Amino acid sequence: MAQAPDLPKTLTPYPVVANIEFAEGPIFDEDGYLYFVNYLRRGTLGRLAPRGLVELWIDTGGVVNGLKYDGNRGLICADHDGKRITRIDIDRKLIEVLTESFDGEPYMAPNDVCMDLKGNVYFTDPGVSANPQPGAVYRIAMSEPGVPGAVTRVAENLEYPNGLAIHPDQSRLFVAMSRTNSIVSYDLDSDGNASNEKLVYQFPNKMVDGCQFDEHGRLWVARWLNGTIDVVDIEAGELLRSYPMRGDRVTNMCWWEDSVYVTVAGSNSIERLDVGVRGAQITPRRR
Repeated sequence: MAQAPDLPKTLTPYPVVANIEFAEGPIFDEDGYLYFVNYLRRGTLGRLAPRGLVELWIDTGGVVNGLKYDGNRGLICADHDGKRITRIDIDRKLIEVLTESFDGEPYMAPNDVCMDLKGNVYFTDPGVSANPQPGAVYRIAMSEPGVPGAVTRVAENLEYPNGLAIHPDQSRLFVAMSRTNSIVSYDLDSDGNASNEKLVYQFPNKMVDGCQFDEHGRLWVARWLNGTIDVVDIEAGELLRSYPMRGDRVTNMCWWEDSVYVTVAGSNSIERLDVGVRGAQITPRRR
């Protein structure tokens, strides 16, 4: 991994999309279309075209929180209200259920999702904050895009697991724990099993939400009520930068080229930070 350049000391958020009922789950496809949840009303996905046109793209039949692009014309969705993980075929607008239960028990309320570069899906199920219960992280083995295999529970008894990201070298899984305001890591073996939980960074105030790596292995974390995007050196356990957004309830982010697109529920918007570095590769290789 190349030597990481210094990050800007300050950044100015630039408004990109407005009128989002609850801003979350931003992700780009390879053509530069930006997808996000709850455009105009809860339960929808909005889409911003490269030329700037914003549209209400689809009704999901639930309320999606986290989104990722699978590299094969599909969006992987953590459907919070539907208590399921789905895949939306972008070209046909077809919604397929990947999983809606584990060992015969329905999920509580899936929150966020990430993928390894082989196409396997990891997702958090923290439940709902109004009814605290131990949460978990699950993995769906994907034999091919849109075809789910076995579902395994890779971590359990967690304090509201929220955002999650796999290290660029694919060796570790990082999870944001909202109830403890912390980031923890797990070692991943070749079969995607997680072990050896470690505390990576403890924030002094509330709280953490989505997270994603940049190309230099620094973890960018959405800081919900803190109203910032914070950057953590995961090896040293140090906070490198904290960038204020235009509102609180900062939920998540994604990259396009060398800019970060941040969902800010407090301003019902997506805001862009021109950070000068690219995100890590998170889209699986096309099969």
